[in-house]
Amino acid sequence: MSEQVLNFDDIVNETQMAVFWRILHLMIGRYGNHPMGQLLTALTMIFLNEQGTPPTMTDLCEATGLPKASVSRYVTWQIKEGLATEEIDPNDRRRRYLLQTAKGKHEWDWQIRHLEEIFSVLRVEAEAASKKGVYESAESLMAKMIDMSENPPPAFKT
Repeated sequence: MSEQVLNFDDIVNETQMAVFWRILHLMIGRYGNHPMGQLLTALTMIFLNEQGTPPTMTDLCEATGLPKASVSRYVTWQIKEGLATEEIDPNDRRRRYLLQTAKGKHEWDWQIRHLEEIFSVLRVEAEAASKKGVYESAESLMAKMIDMSENPPPAFKT
């Protein structure tokens, strides 16, 4: 039995916003009230490492559109927390690659597991909605939001 692929073009805007809210809530619940730029920088660095392309500071600035001073501050936090490390390019000592540590990899795996849960729930909700011809009521959505707020994910431990 093949797994059904969820097509985002078939999802109504309200459901897409609910997914965005759940992901944002997950990240804030896990990492606290860090600036959005810090989350963007961290996720970009982790994603590029997972793709086999450890980024440089310049790569992160270009990919995120954030100023170098901000990216530098965010990367310093990741290094301090043990999520990343710097490796000097042997061919150009000015160039430093940002590599994911084992702790960073563990965090990436945690994020992926929780995103899979979000999309699994979305798949079920979308199927139920299409059968009924209606989408989740505002009251039902608010109840889920309150439940997520009262039961946040475990905080990131340094």
